[in-house]
Amino acid sequence: MTSPDPQTSPARRVLFSAQKNEGPFLLEWIAYHKIIGFTEIFITSNDCDDGSDTLLDALDAAGEITHMKQIVPEGIPPQTHAARLAKDSGFFRDGDWVMWLDADEFLLPAQGGTVEHIIAAAEAAKASSVSIAWRFMGDSGHTHWPGRHISTAFTGAAPVWKGKSTQVKTLFRWSDAIEALDIHRPILAPSATPENFRALNSAGTDMEPRFFDRTKRVPFNRINVEKQPYKLGRVLHFSIRTPDMFALKRQRGDGYFANPQEVQRDEDFYAAKNFNAREETGHHQHEAAVTQEMARLLQDPNTARAAEAVAETLAAKLGQIA
Repeated sequence: MTSPDPQTSPARRVLFSAQKNEGPFLLEWIAYHKIIGFTEIFITSNDCDDGSDTLLDALDAAGEITHMKQIVPEGIPPQTHAARLAKDSGFFRDGDWVMWLDADEFLLPAQGGTVEHIIAAAEAAKASSVSIAWRFMGDSGHTHWPGRHISTAFTGAAPVWKGKSTQVKTLFRWSDAIEALDIHRPILAPSATPENFRALNSAGTDMEPRFFDRTKRVPFNRINVEKQPYKLGRVLHFSIRTPDMFALKRQRGDGYFANPQEVQRDEDFYAAKNFNAREETGHHQHEAAVTQEMARLLQDPNTARAAEAVAETLAAKLGQIA
């Protein structure tokens, strides 16, 4: 099968996220994923007190994203509820290529490519999904937030894990094979099998049969490959950012859990995720384009005012934890 021209693919490329109090990072995250080729961005928010919901409303009104506020029922994890709302909203269409990324995750297609290039590789292989390996980013020695993820400020990263189990985030084609959204990969319908739903990993090879196992409470969401785990791309995961931002993250809680006490976000967690032994510079090539796109988004007066309010709230919160 001839690979389609990645610049002319008619499918929508949809980025989904569920967030709370990610205001300081949203403009950059949205700008970055626009420039690498996502055509639609759909974000839910809940219980924000940092101005991020107002910023998202402004971006929605400007036609840049779709924003949906959610009221999370007691006992249900915010991300689980967001997934249900999103699927029931009718936003996704058959043929869309969809990916769920959090605000600390940045998809980095290989060799300066775009989302379209990953989709083209999947379509050439007659695949319906590509599960892309995480690469953890450390704090690069910063004690305070330098202002951007996509910049030369961040280079410290985890080793390239070959032959070691690594979690993924999945880009997939929307169809009746998709039963539900989940943060790492879609939940597949019983009708989905390796024969009618080919699932690739970021090395360009087939996912393990466990990808189709419906008996586990948490669906299989890892890859373990010996060669080129980032052949098609990687997801840069800034899970700790810097000590000051990590302190705010601890206050916010984790959207994967109904009870914030279920997850441990302490100094040991920070140390375990603070990978700086290797160098990652692939994202640096996008810094100028992201800066330009952020400036374009801020030309909207309501967006600019909301972003300024977010910055003021951030400064006040950092002052409280100093």
